[in-house]
Amino acid sequence: MYRVIFAREVLSKDVPKLKSANLLNQFIKEIDTIKNNPFIGKVLTGPLKGKRSVRINLQHRIFYTFDRVKLVVDGIEYFGTIKVLQAFGHDFI
Repeated sequence: MYRVIFAREVLSKDVPKLKSANLLNQFIKEIDTIKNNPFIGKVLTGPLKGKRSVRINLQHRIFYTFDRVKLVVDGIEYFGTIKVLQAFGHDFI
């Protein structure tokens, strides 16, 4: 399992928008999937090289990066860290 952290904008802007669009449960489901296997996301190219994305629905995607640096937090061992960069919208800003 990977540790998941969120960019400030995801928590302050994207999550409330997902909640109002009735997509919060789908977002949580996709985060759980990514947490167990971050390689499932589509590898992005060009200016977004190094990032991955997973669709929440046809209109919205989760953009994230991850590393494979093992760490232990509160006695839980993680394979690495996933950083969620954006979770509402189709294009990465």
